[in-house]
Amino acid sequence: MRLITKATLLFLFISLLVFGIAGIITYGTVMKTVATETDYSIAMNMWLLENAIREGKPLDALQSDKTNISRVDVVAPGDTSYSFSDTMAMHPYLKRLEPHRKLKITRNIDGEYFRFVMFDNFMERDDVSDGIINLMTRLFLSLGLILLLFSFLISSWLFRPFQKTLQKIRTFNLKDSEKLNFAKTTTTEFEQLNDFISQMTDKARRDYISLKEFSENAAHEMQTPIAVAKGKLELLIENPHLKPDQLPFIQSAQASLTKLSRLGQALSLLTKIENDEFTSRETTDFSEVLRQSVSNFEDLCELKGLSLEKSISDNVMLPVNASIADILVGNLLKNGVRYNLENGWIKIRLDKDKLVVENPGLPPTVPTDQLFERFRKNNQSGQSLGLGLAIAKKICEVNNWIIHYHFKEGVHQLIVKFDSTP
Repeated sequence: MRLITKATLLFLFISLLVFGIAGIITYGTVMKTVATETDYSIAMNMWLLENAIREGKPLDALQSDKTNISRVDVVAPGDTSYSFSDTMAMHPYLKRLEPHRKLKITRNIDGEYFRFVMFDNFMERDDVSDGIINLMTRLFLSLGLILLLFSFLISSWLFRPFQKTLQKIRTFNLKDSEKLNFAKTTTTEFEQLNDFISQMTDKARRDYISLKEFSENAAHEMQTPIAVAKGKLELLIENPHLKPDQLPFIQSAQASLTKLSRLGQALSLLTKIENDEFTSRETTDFSEVLRQSVSNFEDLCELKGLSLEKSISDNVMLPVNASIADILVGNLLKNGVRYNLENGWIKIRLDKDKLVVENPGLPPTVPTDQLFERFRKNNQSGQSLGLGLAIAKKICEVNNWIIHYHFKEGVHQLIVKFDSTP
């Protein structure tokens, strides 16, 4: 939900509370005002009747449905005070009980006491509440409609600097040396946001460059002492004075150096993939990449006694860097060879939606979903670095693909889906 929509809905909710409270207060004020005005009207009528009695008009002529005047002989102390109250009385035309205001008071007129009992129609509470509710509802709906209309009309103008900032962030690339330049804005909050993002991106770029240089230098410089050490070991092997029982130790050291060299190269490759350094997204003929990679593995499969069955659809064109595609296919095929059985088989299927690599093998010693983690490997193979499937998964992630690993009925199955559908 957009920010302007949330703000508008919140404002409407607050307005609804305000209108509700205002309606209650208005209802009380209206009822109080109506009662006051009604009491004043009754009092004025009583004053006119009192003057008429002083002028000698007969009481019968002054009586009505809403007025009752009678002479009294005994007067209680409280009878001479104005006493207004709510009551129900018969409406003369509607012929039903309606709310009325009632005045009961005894007055001394020229030495005689007269009791006045007077009524006047009083506005019903239901009528008042219905009127106020209708009024508040119309006002709220009108306010809500106007607010929604103008909020969407002005949002494109008000949030234009924010949208430009988002667009700059979307196009930000750590490898670009050009500093982010944000559009000027008169809104203080947007200006503060732009300053913070500018500082953050500058620091992220500096950290990226430092880490990139360190990893590249480390990977490069590590190869030199490894090569020197391997050369020294080869000289030791050629030494005629070398004892036979010393040869296994030298070979073990050579194997460890070879593994260390491969580890450095694999970690460097993984870092480059994570940093999205293979940004080229040219359309690649994945079918041709797969055929070439399978051709490279045919000799190895023949050497290990593995039969190779392939079903490769033509012209599977994908927006992926060709080098990355070759690395992905190579790692999957290498996994199929390494975790296979003696005289086993490898099945490869490719269509426009997915790539499937299957091979028989022993059950994995860890859950299959954990085999994509770094340095997590099946203990069946001590030669594995535990990075092949991690690299494959990272390649799939940067290309918005999904990779699955299944083991069922003695068959390992790796599936790469190109449409990003789980």
